[in-house]
Amino acid sequence: MNAGILPIGLLFVAFGLTLSFASLRDALLGAICLAVTALLVASLNLSTSALEPVFVGLWVSCIATVALMHVSRHLKTGLAVAAGLNAGAWTGALAAITPLRPMLLYALPILLLVVPGQWLVGRGYGIALKVVGSWVVAVAILAIFVSLMPTPGYKPDHMQ
Repeated sequence: MNAGILPIGLLFVAFGLTLSFASLRDALLGAICLAVTALLVASLNLSTSALEPVFVGLWVSCIATVALMHVSRHLKTGLAVAAGLNAGAWTGALAAITPLRPMLLYALPILLLVVPGQWLVGRGYGIALKVVGSWVVAVAILAIFVSLMPTPGYKPDHMQ
């Protein structure tokens, strides 16, 4: 669950779905905030000892981002910018700690989910995005608990 580009990709999916409930201008502003913040934070040299807290923060951010879909019918500018800064900070931190810096650029097109998402919301089918968002929340909760609970076979204990 915490391997490769999956956590970053799922946070970008959550953010793209959430931006579907914003105006096109606000969605673009939020996406720019995410991209700039992620690239700036990814350029930092962070310690690998912060890996577990960054994973937990990223998954909690994923849950909070999906929760923004339920705040109102239309996501306001301030929330879109704040969510973009938050998602960018966590994805950038993960990219800075792991060897995922180049992959961060490959994940950015996931934000284009906002295009079909806004089309669906405009037609009155926003509930479909909320269902997909619920799936993202379920994956995030599972990832948090699997990484925090000592599960036999999940972490190497005696086999080297």
